[in-house]
Amino acid sequence: MPSCPACSRSVAVARAVCLYCGTALAPHPVAPRESRPTGAAEEPSRLLVLLDLAATPLDALTEALAVSRYEAALLARRGGLHLVRAAGAGQAESEAGRLREGGAAPFVVPEAEVRAAPVPCLAGERMGDSLVLRAANASVTFPGPDPLLVVRGTIAREYQSSDATRRIATARPAEGRRLHLHRRHDPRPLEIDALNFEVGFTASGSAQLEIDAWIERVASAVPRDDGFARLPPALAPALPEPGGALAAFGSLAAARGETEGRLVLDNLAQFRFYSGCLAAVTRRRG
Repeated sequence: MPSCPACSRSVAVARAVCLYCGTALAPHPVAPRESRPTGAAEEPSRLLVLLDLAATPLDALTEALAVSRYEAALLARRGGLHLVRAAGAGQAESEAGRLREGGAAPFVVPEAEVRAAPVPCLAGERMGDSLVLRAANASVTFPGPDPLLVVRGTIAREYQSSDATRRIATARPAEGRRLHLHRRHDPRPLEIDALNFEVGFTASGSAQLEIDAWIERVASAVPRDDGFARLPPALAPALPEPGGALAAFGSLAAARGETEGRLVLDNLAQFRFYSGCLAAVTRRRG
């Protein structure tokens, strides 16, 4: 940074004269900005430091999360995974080391793996001991050669009025139901939405009951998790649904004004993050 020869002040702008007293400045070379080579990799994504609440000793959990023993006992009873920290590689490994010294056994997983976009499956059928699911551009078979985990969760939904006035909620959108079929060698889960999934003829008349029966038949040996129901919903604006044939019903309802201009909130993003964390940890457990 150049300084004025008359008043000795540093000048942090590219000027020919001093900003303060007007004295001419000596030329000062400016270092060129370092440029990233074309095609160079971006900065690495963050790592997530996770604890298995039920498998962590109570004393270690109390110290790791800086909570009272009573609060730690409630968390351990709830079970599941707890996100301790999301940070760069150095900070994440340092945090994991601190937890290990305190008697915990953390899992360190890439955030990109946890947040891998799911593959929406819009239709399918059971063929023998496998499911043949139709995604947007391809058919996928599950369990296939590398089944990992089945995660199920109820998706809470509610309206948020776009009006400035407050109104008493007289109706809520129907709850959703999501099913994630995880594979060991692909971080992207196969995602089934029972409200937007074609199953063909069903004796029960319910797509959800039919899908549950499929899972019982073809994936009885695959670990399953229903723990999402124990978490309080974290609602956010709902994302657009994939363009399946059944999605047209939702579009028609919106066109008739049945939502009265209200924004729909749901906890689908929370479920996907929960499911992704479980799958990432399960891979590392072998």
